[in-house]
Amino acid sequence: MKNQSGSAAVEFALVLPLLLLILFGTIEYGILMYDQSVITNAAREGARWGAVQSIGLTHPVSCSDPSISNIQGGNPATCSGTTGSGTACLVASSYSTQYVITFGTPVSNNPSVTVSCGPSAATINVTVQYTFHGLGLGILSALQGPEQLSSTSVMYYE
Repeated sequence: MKNQSGSAAVEFALVLPLLLLILFGTIEYGILMYDQSVITNAAREGARWGAVQSIGLTHPVSCSDPSISNIQGGNPATCSGTTGSGTACLVASSYSTQYVITFGTPVSNNPSVTVSCGPSAATINVTVQYTFHGLGLGILSALQGPEQLSSTSVMYYE
């Protein structure tokens, strides 16, 4: 029982890296799931916006109709890091750029949005893609390297 002073500090020093790995891994994985949820909602918001904007169009909807191209933002439309609400592409891009957690990664890492007509002419497809880089903790990181996140939403023009 003699000379046990400081043993608690040594035990704590041995266990601390494992506790930190579990703590930061849980935080990082939670943020990854949050970002996946954000891009899923962004794709859904863009598709819903586009579907609702087609209310006054003649049906069946044709992908060659200029009104559909205006709703989508082009045919196909691609946008990244832009804000606004004039097209389905801008709605999805604005939502995802506003809510995704980036941890100061470069602006070039904004979510990218692609909007197109679906397999049938009566649908709008909105795809949002994002590269998650994590907390940048190196060896303490739960994820080794970037993770590609993607979500697609398909809705019928109303």
